[in-house]
Amino acid sequence: MWIFWRLVLAHLLTDFTFQTNLVARWKRENVWGGIFHSFLFTLTSFVLNWPYLTNIWINFHQSTIILQGWVCIILISISHFLEDEWRIWTITKLNSPDSFYFFIWDQFIHLVLIFTFSPILMGPIIEWWVFLGILLILLTHFSTIFIYFLEKDVFGKAEVPSGKEKYLPMIERITITIGIFLGGYFLFLIPIVATVRLLIQYHWHNNGVSWLHIGMNYFLGVVLGFFSRLYYLV
Repeated sequence: MWIFWRLVLAHLLTDFTFQTNLVARWKRENVWGGIFHSFLFTLTSFVLNWPYLTNIWINFHQSTIILQGWVCIILISISHFLEDEWRIWTITKLNSPDSFYFFIWDQFIHLVLIFTFSPILMGPIIEWWVFLGILLILLTHFSTIFIYFLEKDVFGKAEVPSGKEKYLPMIERITITIGIFLGGYFLFLIPIVATVRLLIQYHWHNNGVSWLHIGMNYFLGVVLGFFSRLYYLV
């Protein structure tokens, strides 16, 4: 399963960390943006799985259909491109809502496609550095977009945060997760972060951060903190 998680890390890097506002806009406006985005996934997946690219990943019941790692990655990349283009097409041409649920569904489809072309291998389920990479992306760029789509559905409109509105919540989530992961006296980091946030909300009313954003911020920090703690203990 470790190759699956390496591919998930490549997906998260491509869909969130590497997907700047410029790339996201390019994808919506031109098919070449989608091709470039999918190429980034291919390149990242090749780098993360370099030692295993020529290994056999898929062998359908010892049949003649045998796929090496590099072929599987290319097939995932093509599927990734088609899924993204379909989502953009349904939103722009069929007026499908670019909603929180559509965002979650899109991510689910990507993960299913990755799982479909991933080998079942003996060994560690997920390597520590891959887990750490996935955790950091979930705490930072993924959570930012996750909360953005949730606010968009609840309030009818939302803007992707930038500057301190973007990075301060990231720091809060990371701090909360560190506190839960380390435990003991480090748990006091959570009320400290909460106190700082209350002071910011009180003295800086027009900071562009809603109470829904704050609540989800702490919820995600706590949940990911427990998962990181569980991974360490297991």
